[in-house]
Amino acid sequence: MTESVNCPFCGNIISSDALRCEKCGALFKEPELPGIKFTELSPFIAIDILTLGFFSTIWFFINAKAINRLASGMRDLFKVQWLFLLLAINGGFYLFFFYKHPAYLITFAALQCIIYIAFTYRVLRIIQKYTEKTYDAAININPWYVVLFNIFYLIHFIDTYKERVQGVHVHFDWKSPQGFMLILLILIIIFILRFYNEMYLLLH
Repeated sequence: MTESVNCPFCGNIISSDALRCEKCGALFKEPELPGIKFTELSPFIAIDILTLGFFSTIWFFINAKAINRLASGMRDLFKVQWLFLLLAINGGFYLFFFYKHPAYLITFAALQCIIYIAFTYRVLRIIQKYTEKTYDAAININPWYVVLFNIFYLIHFIDTYKERVQGVHVHFDWKSPQGFMLILLILIIIFILRFYNEMYLLLH
């Protein structure tokens, strides 16, 4: 049987096992996304550059079990499983053409980006529902950042998850140094893909 206690912040009477005070909104448990790995943005960007973008795909599979556990129902689970399958299939084609036929690489890289956008949005929606259910808190998703930065926005979102739930997060500004670095990274990846394409055409 749960006991009634006073909120240490506002004095409102609450249940002893409550996660949040209904009056002042104070959280009594530190927000977390259990099982999610590689959530710091700067190391992630560095590893992704060194692996020519392959780490982005690997990240989803490393965190597959944690993402599945966060899913609130069979519908979300079904959608995310389909995206895992698409990511695996296209990733295989991407690797094949990367080594065998670089001229077609840009096509599969573009498809990979589209899948990243869909996957990022789906994972963010799962996190959004999990947060509302677990911490009784609403967190917003910026659709423009999902399209422009996809997985980089997802990593940043997870990295700042605690602050977002607590309502103290300073939202990402594309004019900030972090925004500049993300745009620069996208341009570097595009340049590398074009370089491989040009080299292939010259050699053949």
